[in-house]
Amino acid sequence: MRIKEASWARMASLACLVGGLLLVCAIPGVGQTPPSPPPVASPPAPPTALGDSKRSQASRSELEAQLVEIEKVVSSPGYSSRLRASKKSEADLIRTRLTDGDIQVGDQIVLFAVGDSTLNKTFTVAPGRVLVLTGMADIPLKGVLRSEVQPYLTERLKVYIKDPQLRAQTLIRLSIFGAVGKPGFYQVPAELLASDAIMMAGGPAGTADPGKTVVKRASVEILSKEVFAEAIVDGRTLDQLNLRAGDEINVGQVKGSRGILPYFQIIGPSAALIYLLIRIIP
Repeated sequence: MRIKEASWARMASLACLVGGLLLVCAIPGVGQTPPSPPPVASPPAPPTALGDSKRSQASRSELEAQLVEIEKVVSSPGYSSRLRASKKSEADLIRTRLTDGDIQVGDQIVLFAVGDSTLNKTFTVAPGRVLVLTGMADIPLKGVLRSEVQPYLTERLKVYIKDPQLRAQTLIRLSIFGAVGKPGFYQVPAELLASDAIMMAGGPAGTADPGKTVVKRASVEILSKEVFAEAIVDGRTLDQLNLRAGDEINVGQVKGSRGILPYFQIIGPSAALIYLLIRIIP
């Protein structure tokens, strides 16, 4: 008898539950996802940087096409003033490359010529931005892009070598400072990723904040922390960032992470000795 009463009780509970669910479903708007608002129109995306290109070193035609797209952004009121300012800076760097070329004094060019071992070495660009080769006239490099170095030198060497077969790689003289393991001056391949250039300097130090990394030219910031961070994510090369000899990559560091040594330098050796004794003597 008790078993039947328990069964009837369970059935009654189940019936109430089903009825409740049916009632909820019957009420308009209850249990239903509200309709999505209509999409808001947004300005067109700005042109991507040359980092999206498969070429690690930009050709003259690519730079010219990129400049046209960037100028559209700069002149359009549909973009924020901050983005337009950033693109204007990028346009200035590209114009400088197109008119003045990439190769600077102190850059290095690694040559390999089939059949002429005297050319198989690394040459440093001399003052006047010329390449000095033994037994040959100086080769001017002003106005030459890095992507043009190999075909340009091949053509110039035809005066001295019959059908020269030449390979050339350009190295940029950069300074990498800030929160890195081995800050200093480096000759790095132009096609190197920006992130790999930092690794050549010992990688980020323990106090590094990569999101605060900037690039400077003659003490003037030419690539903001936002632009450089985007370049790291996109996998852009140094050439695609329009860098040249003398530029400085400054890796940012976490605020207030100077450590105790600078304070020792300020308060003097006597106070430093007192601090050490307090730490050592129990």
